[in-house]
Amino acid sequence: MKNILCLVFLSLVTVFGIMGCTVNLNLKPVLSSSLSMDAFEKIGKIDLHDVKMALYIDPKLKELKVDQNIKVTYTTGHFSLLIGKAFSVKLIKALSYYFRTIYFIESPDYAGTDTIDAIMYINMEDIDVNLGFKLGITQLSTETHTRFSIRAEIKDVDEKKTVCVVTSQEEETINNQGQGPMYFQEAERQFAIALDNAIDKAIVNLINQMNKSQDLRSYIDKWEQKHKTRVP
Repeated sequence: MKNILCLVFLSLVTVFGIMGCTVNLNLKPVLSSSLSMDAFEKIGKIDLHDVKMALYIDPKLKELKVDQNIKVTYTTGHFSLLIGKAFSVKLIKALSYYFRTIYFIESPDYAGTDTIDAIMYINMEDIDVNLGFKLGITQLSTETHTRFSIRAEIKDVDEKKTVCVVTSQEEETINNQGQGPMYFQEAERQFAIALDNAIDKAIVNLINQMNKSQDLRSYIDKWEQKHKTRVP
């Protein structure tokens, strides 16, 4: 049944090509909402800290969407990539292993009633995504180039001062090959794999930079000690 559908797809493309028409395909690669096992292994050590952190993700990053068209003969694939949502969800999950309590805020200022220790601001400094697609006789090859530059700033709410600033800069090009008559659908799968890998690396780098910050470590000790001595 699958082979029959594939033949029908190719036949339609051929017919439209003869007629001089363009076939348009709308494709939305599904990005994972979880970090990979490889990502956790690269983090190495996870300590859950008794810290109450408010998290503000810049809407430009959280809502980032990349659209790109790739045309092969008479077929155009419209790829729509919801990178911001995938990055944000993965980052929140990673931070939930780092801080015991996380408050999500929609504006840079915390207006909640609970007492918090600090605010973390996540901003996008630069993001570039380029998708490449080459079609051979029996196989296709894809090239996914990504560049992520993310900045995280943590501020102590009592002292109203910046505790630390860390940046994550990752750039790489991933090439994949695949076979099968459903070329655009295979490219969609390969792009999703490459983008998931790139997002994971950017988040892992961010967490590892936080782990290396002596200033952040000092303030985490201070915040945890505050909770231990607080009268119920």
